[in-house]
Amino acid sequence: MGKRRSATEVTAVRTRLKAEFVSNLSSPGTLLEDMQLSSKDQCQWRCSADGCGHQWPARLQFRTRTAKPSGCPECWKRRNRAPGPGESLADLNPALARQFRRNLSRPDRGPDTLRPQSHDLCEWDCAQGHFWSAKLANRTNGRGCSDCTGQGRSPFECNVAVLVEAASGLSVELDHRLRLPGRSQDRFDLYLPEPAPGLLIDLDPQWTHGRPGSLERDTAKMKAALAAGLDVERIRSRGLPPVPIHGLIHHEAGPGVNPQEWAEAVGVVLRRRGLSWRQLAPAEVTAAFTKGAQLWQRAVAGPEVSAVDVAPHLEEEFVANFTNPGKTPNRMPPGCNDVCLWRCRKPDCGYEWKAILNSRALAGRGCSQCGHARVGAANSRPGPGESLAEVNPTMAAELIEVVGHLGWTAFDLLPMSNKTCQWRCPEPHCGHEYPAPPKRRTGQSSGCPRCARRRTVAARVRPRPGQSLQDVHPAIASELLEVIDEPHLTAKELRPSSVKLCRWACSKPGCPGRWEATPDQRSRHDGTGKRCLVCHPPRKSRTKP
Repeated sequence: MGKRRSATEVTAVRTRLKAEFVSNLSSPGTLLEDMQLSSKDQCQWRCSADGCGHQWPARLQFRTRTAKPSGCPECWKRRNRAPGPGESLADLNPALARQFRRNLSRPDRGPDTLRPQSHDLCEWDCAQGHFWSAKLANRTNGRGCSDCTGQGRSPFECNVAVLVEAASGLSVELDHRLRLPGRSQDRFDLYLPEPAPGLLIDLDPQWTHGRPGSLERDTAKMKAALAAGLDVERIRSRGLPPVPIHGLIHHEAGPGVNPQEWAEAVGVVLRRRGLSWRQLAPAEVTAAFTKGAQLWQRAVAGPEVSAVDVAPHLEEEFVANFTNPGKTPNRMPPGCNDVCLWRCRKPDCGYEWKAILNSRALAGRGCSQCGHARVGAANSRPGPGESLAEVNPTMAAELIEVVGHLGWTAFDLLPMSNKTCQWRCPEPHCGHEYPAPPKRRTGQSSGCPRCARRRTVAARVRPRPGQSLQDVHPAIASELLEVIDEPHLTAKELRPSSVKLCRWACSKPGCPGRWEATPDQRSRHDGTGKRCLVCHPPRKSRTKP
């Protein structure tokens, strides 16, 4: 769903179309005021452009849509047809034609075959060597290089400022910035610091303040400035609606952007306040314009102190400028609000993120991924008496290394750390090395997995109560000397069916018999159990004659 229009925008659209509305073809007799802007009714229109008067049918919704509303087809053809003698861009605006590089919409068309109001997208080259794309009609209507923003200034404002200085004798600052309560940073075109507490003046020409939503923004800014107790005056182009604030004096100039007319409007404001103002001689006006041109050239050349001067590493991490494409940090002041794309310069990171320039140059913000890693590392370091070496020295003695953290020891680890570590089993008969985080070892009291498997196997072969070799065959158990592979086991820990090889000694007095057999072999009931070979020598086999 598109953005809902405000009442002011709806009124502006109806006013624009009312001059061209002829009749409703779908519902005869229905007036424009009685139709919704999204109506699909077919209407008849008459072009209001000078020298045209062409009539054509079109649906109302096509003429009122926010993106690319339809207009007079004849005017569109006239704008885009090949120009006649004296009608081309090269004939009517040679200065702009010199900045033309190529036509992106129709590569075969150039300054000699394009009309100044053509909507062809072209590539341009300004005097400062910047390249950018823009429609020809927008360039003809005053839109300049997207990179030469003048750091918040324009040639028009520079010329008005120097004329006011020359005629009033007062100091004038350009592009004065303030942060009003509840708002982001606001810009005021002119600021006269004397007499105290100073006067702020905003200049509202038609080409920048006649766009949809401009009146609402100007009104909100003016209300915030007055609520903050600032002394503010606005000078608006003739034809623009006044700012709807009760008691606000309405000053007008223009309707064009002649700097002398607008400076004279500022003079009316100053004279009304009792300040001095004099008419400038032609030579003084020329000198003022020369000074204004120099001021503009300094603004275009970039700030005296750039963001790179304040934070040199930004030049290496800069990728792109989304607000003013093509503009780099060395041509932006540290407090610039342009949104840029950055790439972390650390080889093992390379993370990309968007951030406003001043947050990086002035606030010192950097890569969020690296920041999270630093915070995580700081939070994982133990305080005094909290390390693994101090809390659990027995387990700390088994630590070999912290994987991925060269030089870390048990004093750098928390007992519940999730960092993978390499451990060595302290059992003399084992010495197995294995990876595990301290948290797993501390929380579950786990240790060497090989010893754990050995204990599990041993538990499976251990007899249940009353079912050991000692319980079931006490006579056989009395002859057990040792379990050969596991000398620590006793008859109480062996099953009668165990296959562990044991060493036995005959229980008859005076018998020196010694032999090897498993408990399973000794406890068999089939008569094949191994007995003392001295007391029970094997029978000799009989051979038939």
